[in-house]
Amino acid sequence: MIGQMTGQMKPGMPHSPRTGWENTSDPCRRREEVLRNIDNLYALSRRGLWRLLLFLLISAAALRSANTDLLAMVPESLRQIIGAPPPVGLIHIVLAISTVSALILIAGQTTGDARSSHGWLQFGLSSFFYPLYAGSNALSEAFPAVFAAGIVILILEHLTNWSQTCKIIREEKERLQGMA
Repeated sequence: MIGQMTGQMKPGMPHSPRTGWENTSDPCRRREEVLRNIDNLYALSRRGLWRLLLFLLISAAALRSANTDLLAMVPESLRQIIGAPPPVGLIHIVLAISTVSALILIAGQTTGDARSSHGWLQFGLSSFFYPLYAGSNALSEAFPAVFAAGIVILILEHLTNWSQTCKIIREEKERLQGMA
């Protein structure tokens, strides 16, 4: 809700529930605007499910190719440019830090605006570790940790977004009943 009050919303996101129709004297138009906003909020509440599905598909592909030597497929000239893969221990540390950071961001969202989620960032970070471990030939051992961290982060992100959006939908429905 803070983003609504300060006007800090992402482009393309639904407008604030109180913007656009309060200056209109036509009750039908006000009712249509509130109904449209409720529909947009329902769509927003399901957005995390798409990220979750995409993560599951990427995880399935990573699991299927867990025993494949990723660097063997890369031409030697490109391998020299890229350099040696990072040590597995370092990737473990980065995964742990990334997971804790994502959990802190999600905890911060519980009091923030449902429309200002970091879901795609968290999805990208969760998915990013599969190629890192694959490049170090450790994906088969690290897959459970990467999958667990990613799925927990994405589920918590979705539940936080969903609960905040449901709260705003209830407020909008109350406003709609007040118009009748």
